[in-house]
Amino acid sequence: MQLHLESISSWSTFDADNNKVNIPAWPKLEFVPAMQRRRLSPFAKIALYAAENALSAPSTLAEISQSETSQSETPEQAAQIDIVFSSRHGDLHKTAELLTELTADQDISPTAFSTSVHNAVPGLYSILKQNKQAINAISAGKDSFFYALVDAYARLKSGRSNKLLIVHVDRVLPELYLQFADEQQVDHAVAMVVTSTSTPATIASIEVDFNACIETDKQDTTELNLPAALCFMHWFDATENSALPSLQPLQFRSDRHAWTCELITGMTDV
Repeated sequence: MQLHLESISSWSTFDADNNKVNIPAWPKLEFVPAMQRRRLSPFAKIALYAAENALSAPSTLAEISQSETSQSETPEQAAQIDIVFSSRHGDLHKTAELLTELTADQDISPTAFSTSVHNAVPGLYSILKQNKQAINAISAGKDSFFYALVDAYARLKSGRSNKLLIVHVDRVLPELYLQFADEQQVDHAVAMVVTSTSTPATIASIEVDFNACIETDKQDTTELNLPAALCFMHWFDATENSALPSLQPLQFRSDRHAWTCELITGMTDV
């Protein structure tokens, strides 16, 4: 399946140069009203940061400014776009607090519960941007990021959308759940605007394929691996910065699938 990227943005505490995880300094999100900004969890902050940067990328804005209706539309109206949101664990820090309160026989906050559900963050972003288009929320274990690409492709191929925003976010597991970790724990968010066909704003086209894993395909788990979205970003950045005409495809294996991403066209500045 082929996807055409008009923009891509990421936020992470992982330092690829030194192969270490830094202490987070959460984004400030100047575009969010102060009252709402104070209530946002770190999970929501990094997701909104990546989403806003992807939608505000020069290539995306350039195409919007060239549209026939842009002169009579506000930026929010011009940026009406379907959203595919994915996260393996969701805002588990907030959920864990709610579960702790329940086990202590305490009443839980309706507001805290409503903002802990899996589609809360993209719903909030759609309100901030006055975006009334469809939102899908996905959680599929280690494959969550790649299943977001599959869902995006399906929506584009079906003709339900010709452009959409993909947002993936996950945080380090709360201490209570760290014993169950099966990959390296890093706070991260990745967002991209993708289309069904190449446009003047396209910065890259990628081919994504996947197959079911068989027992012999499963990766060695003696060392925890980076989450899929971060693997994708590091591959994408390496491709962008490479002077070589082509780079090795990205190979990622989960317990269920073997994923392959290959660059089809070159890129301009991202």
